[in-house]
Amino acid sequence: MPNSEHRFDTALSSLKKERLRITEPRKALLQLLVDQSKPYSAEELHEMLGSSSFDLVTVYRNLEAFETAGIVNRIPTESGKSLFEINAEQHHYHHIICRKCHKTEKLDTCEVKKLEKLASDLGYSEITHVLELYGVCETCR
Repeated sequence: MPNSEHRFDTALSSLKKERLRITEPRKALLQLLVDQSKPYSAEELHEMLGSSSFDLVTVYRNLEAFETAGIVNRIPTESGKSLFEINAEQHHYHHIICRKCHKTEKLDTCEVKKLEKLASDLGYSEITHVLELYGVCETCR
């Protein structure tokens, strides 16, 4: 796995490719995401940044820009809240999320190709999917 500095630089390059301005709030949020080992909600990221210097709307707008640039993964949860994590390598994967403590682990495989082919055979194009698994982790059990 690339180091934090490399992931930060790769993410900045992706923002530049999308012609997004590199502002101080974006750099601060990006660095925070790069330094995290697990996904967080926008509200949690806002709190970590220090709510006095960043408003929550700025955090949401920047996360949306990062998602568009392909450097952040949005992870939907059963409660409807989304979690966000850096994806500087732009690799597709899914997660297993604990229903109780919200521990989130990556599943480095995607078995949806067969379903996407079925949808394609029905005449659909630009097919995408969202798939997250939920359970109760060993600690919470």
